[in-house]
Order: sequence, then C-alpha cells, then structure tokens
Amino acid sequence: MSECLRVGLIGAGVMGGHYVRVIENATDAAIAAVCDLDAGRAERLAARCEAARPYDAVASMLAEEKLDTAVVATPDFAHREPAVACLERGLAVLCEKPLAQTMADCRAITEAQRGSAAPLMVNYGNRHRANARHARDIIAEGHLGRPQYAYLRLNEKLSKTRELSWLARTSPTWFLLSHCTDLICWMLGERLHEVRARAGLGAVAEFAPGVPDLVIAQGATEAGTLINLESCWALPDGYAHEIDFFVQVLGTQGALQMDLFAHDLWVHTPARGGVRDYTMGVAGGSGHLMGWWPESVRYFLRCVASGEAPEPGPDEAARVSQALLAIERSWRTGQEVAVADVAD
Repeated sequence: MSECLRVGLIGAGVMGGHYVRVIENATDAAIAAVCDLDAGRAERLAARCEAARPYDAVASMLAEEKLDTAVVATPDFAHREPAVACLERGLAVLCEKPLAQTMADCRAITEAQRGSAAPLMVNYGNRHRANARHARDIIAEGHLGRPQYAYLRLNEKLSKTRELSWLARTSPTWFLLSHCTDLICWMLGERLHEVRARAGLGAVAEFAPGVPDLVIAQGATEAGTLINLESCWALPDGYAHEIDFFVQVLGTQGALQMDLFAHDLWVHTPARGGVRDYTMGVAGGSGHLMGWWPESVRYFLRCVASGEAPEPGPDEAARVSQALLAIERSWRTGQEVAVADVAD
C-alpha cells in the first residue's frame, strides 16, 4: 500500500463535499477520484481536490484508478452496488450511514466484505464525540448501576429537509433515528429487541407525499433497558440552533444527560458564556480540522493504514438497519415489531 492512501469518493453531494474537506486536509490520504452519476457534479467536486479525476460510473473508476480505499457517500438506498463493487476489488470501504435500507442489501454488502480481505466501516460518527465516549465509559464502569431507561431525540430544521433531493425515498427513521439507534446501542452495549413506533404527517408531506415530519419509537433492549427515541425534521426555520440533539440515561444508581448541540465544549466565565461548535469540523490554529466527524474519518484512515479492523463493521451496522426497519414497519402498521423478526 502506498504511503499516502489513494481514496476514491463515490457520491458528490453534500456528504461528498464534507469528505473532500477532511481527506484533502489529511497528510496521509488524498482524493484520487470522484464518481457521481451526474458527471458535472463529479467534475466540480474533483476540481476542489489537489489531483482527482472525475468519473460518472463506478466500474470505470475502478478499472482506471489504482486505489487503496473508497468512500461511499451515495444516498441511503444506493449503498449496495458501489460498496460491493469496491469490496470485490479488495478496497477498504467507508460507507455512509445507514449500511442499507433493506436486509437483502445488508446481506449482500456483508457477504462481499466477508469474501474480501478488506474491511468496511459504516460512518456512525457520533461514536467519536468526546462526551459520548466518556458517557459510554461511565455506563460500562457501572457508575449508573444497571441502566433502566434511555431517551434520545435528534431534530432538524425543515429548510434542511427540503433541500434533500431524494427526500421521497427516506424518512426521519433513516436520516435521523439511525444516529440515535446506533449511538444508544453502542453506549449501552445492548441490542434493541422490540419497538412500537408512531409517525406524524404534516409539513414535509406537502412536498413529499407520505413522508412524515416525525417518528417516535418506544421499545426495549434484550437486557430489558427501556428506550425512547424521537426525531423530527420539520423544526421551524427560526429555531435557534442548527439541530436539537439530546441524550439521557437513567440507571438504578445514577443518571447522565448530554446536550449534543452545541457539540463538545461550553465555556462560562464571570464576564461571558460561549460555545465551541465542532459540528462537522473546524480549523484549529495550524489549519488542522478538529471535531468528532473529522476524527471519525481519520480513525477509518488510520485503521486502513495499520491493518486494524474499524468499527462499526458491516455485521454490527446491519443490526442497526434491522432495528430501523422494525421502526419503519411499526409506524406503518401500528403494531409492535420484534427486531429479530425483520428479515426483508
């Protein structure tokens, strides 16, 4: 493997732009190719890189470029084909969350990874928040006693939701509750066992028929911890913050809570109060990008360079997708759904 990892980026949308910003800022990796079905969009994003060639087909990119790894930043429903193609070529893959929207796609990607010598990581970047990692340690060390209840909410503004070009093919479950579901299962070290969910139609359905404003899911883990998850992506545009992200865990001997926006650091002095926003990465004094999301990407690159298996891998991420499918099935049918029963 070359000293500087050559990265192929698949998907030149909003998330593709974030990946370019982080990887082009790294000293041990560089974007060598940008692929998107929209050739013009691939060309525009490639132009932001030091030496990247644009492509409009994954097959062409893989045939012509000598790559070490690939980033799959396509929409949720379009992960399978590029991920499988890259794994079959022996490339390490960093895939945007969730792994896939069907269990058939999850199985195809998982099987491709098992047949490859290369790893695949799904980028549930919230695992790299400093406060989330500290909270996970507190729970694991038993400082809260036995966890009894967890509450997570992740809400965003309607203006951001309206900008999503593939809005009709997703929902708050996939776009927002995916973060919540992975984060709480990882923090607790438990799997979601059963869920009962409800959805509310409103503003979003006016321009994406059938797509809800919000989804609320209640359930329990296999260990018996009660879980309450909620996500709304129709907050008023005048909402004071970009997002509303909150976590609370109650145990038999204690409790913890985190406001994840603003993200990592509040500072209060007698004269003033303020916050350092580490949303998707800010530049430090040396120009080095800081924050939880850049760290998640750099963690993957370090694992590829060292040969370490990054987490979460496809098996763990597939379990999250299975839980999300259970939530979707529950709010659509009005029935409680056992996660293990979801096979499609």
